[in-house]
Amino acid sequence: MGLKLIFSNGNTEERLNAGTVTRISGELITVRDQSLKKMEEHVKKGNELPFDPEGAYLFFAAPTPGYKENRASIGPTTSWRMGKYIPFLIELGVKGFIGKGFLPEGIPEIIKRNKALYFQALGGAGAYYGSQVTAMEAIMFEELGPEAIFKIKVADFPLVISIDTRGAIFS
Repeated sequence: MGLKLIFSNGNTEERLNAGTVTRISGELITVRDQSLKKMEEHVKKGNELPFDPEGAYLFFAAPTPGYKENRASIGPTTSWRMGKYIPFLIELGVKGFIGKGFLPEGIPEIIKRNKALYFQALGGAGAYYGSQVTAMEAIMFEELGPEAIFKIKVADFPLVISIDTRGAIFS
């Protein structure tokens, strides 16, 4: 099974409601434009990933320089650019996405149809989010620097539920 999250107030994925704020603790995988492109090529060539995508949550973000010294700022990036990869990621079993802003046309419907989740992270809160990261490890495409794929552990990480598993959308 993939990476697991703990939601505030004892909520489960099915009990989260669009428009509410939750705090999560657990493991996330960070991805950006270049790492997603390379990851898709990697999988399509029949290669394994260094994490189990089944049930995983992906954070559209990259730590700033300083991540090697555990002084990371890690702000969300614009989800619109990552949207074209969401159908591929859902096919792999990814359960949720965290980013900033709107998704491309048609992608919210794909998320709804697959009972996945989309969370909004707060733009401009990179330093705060960095302070909530308790561990960070580059796990794929390290040559991309901060845009490599990282596994991070977070504690008490605030997010707004934008699309819940029942398909309700908060905008």
